This record gives sequence, C-alpha cells and structure tokens, in this order.
Amino acid sequence: MALLHRFAQLPDRGGTRVFSFIITRTVVRDPERDVTSKELVCGFQKWSVALSRGDKVLGVYLVWRGAAPGLRVYVDFTFTLLNREHFSVNEGFSGKRVKFTYDAPAQGNRNYIPVSDLYSRNFADPNGEFQLELSMANVRTVYTAEVRMPTGVFSAGQAKANKLETGYFTFGGFDWNLVIYPFGNKEAENRQEGRLSVYLVRLTGFDHRCRVRYSVAMGEGDRRIDSGHIEDLSNAEGCGFGWHPRVRWSEIAIKGVLRVSLEMVEARTISEVTVQAIGPSVLPAAPCYDRDKQAWSIRADLHSSTVRLHLVYKDIHNVPRNHLRYVSWSAYLMRSEDSDAEAIELPGAPFSRYYAQEPVDEGIIMETKLGVSEVKDNHCPFLTDKGQLRVRLEWNESHLLFQATYHKYDDVCRVHNQQMRREIATLQAENYSLERQLFSYQKSLAYAQAQQHGHLERSASTDTEYA
Repeated sequence: MALLHRFAQLPDRGGTRVFSFIITRTVVRDPERDVTSKELVCGFQKWSVALSRGDKVLGVYLVWRGAAPGLRVYVDFTFTLLNREHFSVNEGFSGKRVKFTYDAPAQGNRNYIPVSDLYSRNFADPNGEFQLELSMANVRTVYTAEVRMPTGVFSAGQAKANKLETGYFTFGGFDWNLVIYPFGNKEAENRQEGRLSVYLVRLTGFDHRCRVRYSVAMGEGDRRIDSGHIEDLSNAEGCGFGWHPRVRWSEIAIKGVLRVSLEMVEARTISEVTVQAIGPSVLPAAPCYDRDKQAWSIRADLHSSTVRLHLVYKDIHNVPRNHLRYVSWSAYLMRSEDSDAEAIELPGAPFSRYYAQEPVDEGIIMETKLGVSEVKDNHCPFLTDKGQLRVRLEWNESHLLFQATYHKYDDVCRVHNQQMRREIATLQAENYSLERQLFSYQKSLAYAQAQQHGHLERSASTDTEYA
C-alpha cells in the first residue's frame, strides 16, 4: 500500500505541495502486484502515485486522474526516497514542466532503484516499509479545441439558438466546457450581428457557487486574440459573466474553424452564510457545508472590540479513526447584499487546521477588522436589513492523512531537519571565515599597492631633481 502520511505547503511562487507516503512491504514482497495510492488533489487536478516491480527494480510514477481529450497538464515534480540515516543520501529524480495528456497520463521512472538497495542503503526499516516524498509545483492546466462556425445570416432569435460548445473536461472537482455565441450575448436580442460571446460553463456541483480564474485565447497567428486573466463567479446554475470581445468571429476564424485555447487557473468552492449579528445575547449559529459535504457552523461573537467569527467543524466525528483531515480555507465579509458585492478578506487568511476524530470540535476563532460599535450602527455597510453579516468561505484544500498521532515515521523528517540545520550552520560559519580571509587579503593587497605607488612617486621626484 501507499499511504498518504503527511502534507506540507510551501510559501513560494510555484505553489509547491509536498506529499509524504508510507510504502508498505507489499510492494517489495509481491512483485506481481502494482501499488497505487488513493487520489490526492494538487493544482485543482486529481493525481495518484503508482509503484511497480520489474526485474528486481522499483519503478515510481505520477498518474494524472483527470485526463480528457484536448486537455493537458504541465507540472514540476520530484520524487525522493527518504534515507533513515542522513538526508544527503536520499535518492530522488525530478522533471520540469512535464506534460501529462489523455494519451500519456502517467510519467515517472521505471528503473528508480534496485529493490536490494532499499535494505542495503538503509531506506527500508526492519518491517520492510519506507517513505517516499512527492513534491509538486507550477501546475498548469490548458484545454484546446476547434469549433466549426456556422454560415449564413441569422436573426437575433436564431443567433441565440446557434450556440457552439466544446467537449467537457475536469478541473477543481467540477466538469466544465466552453460555450460560444457567435452572434453576441445570449441575453441580448439586439446585439450587433457577428460579435462573439464566450462563457465558461460549470456542468456539475450545482449545490455550491464557485470562484474561478481563467484566460481564453481564440484564433491563430495574427488573428489571435487573448482575454487576459478573467475573474468570474460561477453561480448555482454554473454560469458566469463571460467574455465579450469586440470582434467578429469571421475576423479570427480560418476557413470556418475557430481554434480556442483555455487556461484554467483557479476554481474554488464557495459557501456563503448569513450570520446573525444583532439580536439575543447568545447569537445563533448558521450551518454550511464544504465541497466534501462535511457540515460546519459559524457564529458571530461580539464580546470584544471587534467582531469575531467562530467556525466549528460539526462532522469532526466522521473523520476516520487513526487519520487526520487537513482543511484549508479563506474567509471574507461581504460589503453589501448584491450578487457582485465586494469581498473583504479576514486578517490571517488563509486558515488551516488538522482534525482528528473527536466527539465535538471546539472550533476556531477568526478575527475581523469590523468594530462591534460599527455593527450597532444603523448605517453599517456589512449588515443586511435583518441585522445579519454575509460571510463567504472559500474551501481551498482538504487531505485525509494516515496516522493521527506522532509516529516513528515522523522521526526521519525531524532528523533530516536537524541535519540540514547543522550543515547550513557549518556552511555559514565557513562562508563567514572565507569572507574575513578575503577582506584581510584585499586589505593587504591595497596596502602593498599603496606602498608601491609611493615608491614610484619618490623615484620620479629624485630623477627630476638630478636632471
């Protein structure tokens, strides 16, 4: 088995995620059986890790689980076997901007390491188990399609009926496709004929809204037009605001065919809750659900100078025994009741926490910048007519990790951490010593040059006097 044991997110530009797996002795003792981990999510795509045995050699692969025609994913990844004695002898391999496609959804190394080396080089413990680390960064999802444009002249009513659709693909746990109205906005009856409207449509998950970021390019070469980054809100029907370029389809299509390229950047599930802020001394909690259909509740706390929000995981008792559920989310206060209201992010976001099976959750307190005195003011822009605050939760990540408590497997990473710190400290000391030696050498060299320059000046002066 390949058990997802620990997870870490690095604060870098590439959005690096590190997944640590415990590989049980099954992969070593059963050469006829390939081992595959459960699915994990990174870069809004689903993945798994597969290990194979062949001719006494261990192979490791990263497998993309969302493959679809026209869709491709690029990712930087690194596999590392953790050595139990010292980090400097870890065994790893990596790839930069590796492409995963519908025809090639798995990439890796079939000859990663001889099975005998797992024991002789101290990777495996006496039980035959070892740890494998997967690092992923810079995940990009690109979808391309070609649509054949209609010919002829249509009335406004006919134009609305002549929408063009691409195939569907998966991103962020939802199915999507692009819908193109070649004669203008689908809601407009008198739109100028020939203008394009493009919509990213969500085909699943209608129990949630979704904030999505993407970019669209249409046409090729000199005829290519690019939308740039679009920030959109996919509503309960799966529709957003769309993109309406000021161009006719005939200006960018080639022989009646329009090439479309879509890059998906983000798709974050949203839960919006109205929380009572004016009323009884003990304010009621409002329920909500995350994308995994887990129940939560949120309550306003006005017993401080600023409003605080108390978030409780109601389904904490559903976390499997001997597991941890890692959950990450962001929270916002909405400034008005409009559908496109401004969202003010709470300080400290994004939030994250590890949850183990418990009878009840004590909850987490999220601070806001909104003063309690402002809430009691009749003109507070964050309050609805019913004295409620609109709170938006964006569910970022959720991972189920094996082993709920500290374990011997954690010792390896802690030992590596201490070893790296010592080596870095030693290197820093050596670097400081070399810098001092370099400074001393430069100082001596400058002094010698000054002495030589003074000697030459005295020699020139003596020669002049003699002449």
